[in-house]
Amino acid sequence: MASPHINDGRWWGIVKNPGPFFFIDWGLWPFYFFSVGYGYVSSNLVDLLTKPEFLAERASQLLFGQPVKTGRALRGYLKVTLPDGYLGWADARFLSPMTAQEFARYAANLNSFVKASTAAVYNARSRRPTAPFFVYYGTRLFTKRAKEGYARVILPGARSFLIKRGNIVPIKRESVRTVTGKMLVAEATRFLGVPYLWGGVTTAGFDCSGLVQTVLARYGINIPRDTKDQIRVGEKVERECIKTGDLLFFKRHVGFAIGKGRIIHSSAGGGGVRINSLTPDKPDYREDLDRDFNQARRVLCCS
Repeated sequence: MASPHINDGRWWGIVKNPGPFFFIDWGLWPFYFFSVGYGYVSSNLVDLLTKPEFLAERASQLLFGQPVKTGRALRGYLKVTLPDGYLGWADARFLSPMTAQEFARYAANLNSFVKASTAAVYNARSRRPTAPFFVYYGTRLFTKRAKEGYARVILPGARSFLIKRGNIVPIKRESVRTVTGKMLVAEATRFLGVPYLWGGVTTAGFDCSGLVQTVLARYGINIPRDTKDQIRVGEKVERECIKTGDLLFFKRHVGFAIGKGRIIHSSAGGGGVRINSLTPDKPDYREDLDRDFNQARRVLCCS
């Protein structure tokens, strides 16, 4: 069967097993037929993969409501681009399409950050639990104040649900100058014991750069997703000048400094979020980190 779109690759995301017999994946038509090019995550957590394959490596994760630009469709996955330019493939079943105008308006209106490890969501009328049932720490939402201790979460297409106001904090980018290193470390210590997960960005599992990015985002500080890009953020500081809250970089690893001699990080070798020392005579000393120390970067104007 010939198609005028066969050469740009998108057709193969719509038609499964092309040949004498095929079926159409109708779930992708909103993205393909109307060339929407924009969407948001409709599940509380979706893996962002390096390839459009079920067993592909996890590059990162997308949280509920995350606005994305959508591109090529292939084998039930969509190529997506995050607002910071990060790329990957996401299962199309968990992305809802929206127009360019809706995308711009929605992305600009994200005004709340989920501060609870997980926060339940409720039907706006019945106040009963509703899909996605809960959202993770770090989820950014467009909310409006509602009655009885709730906030109304507004989604494109006039859909909405409720979340308890005590589980969210406002995103106030103008208050970044008041953030201190001690605040960052205190926030990170909330997650001590959370397991390590490659590509993880939630309280179900963090990788090293995911922990750093998510904690900074809690205070309106946005940095790239991966360690190789995070190392370009802020100002380099000498090792003897390290302060609490500085970012410490090692060989393919990153964490927050606690003073000059300790680090809080999500460690694959350590099993998850933990505190270690870079001082040889301490019981939690990590010789490998001490040896592989690369540099420290300061992302705050005051620590």
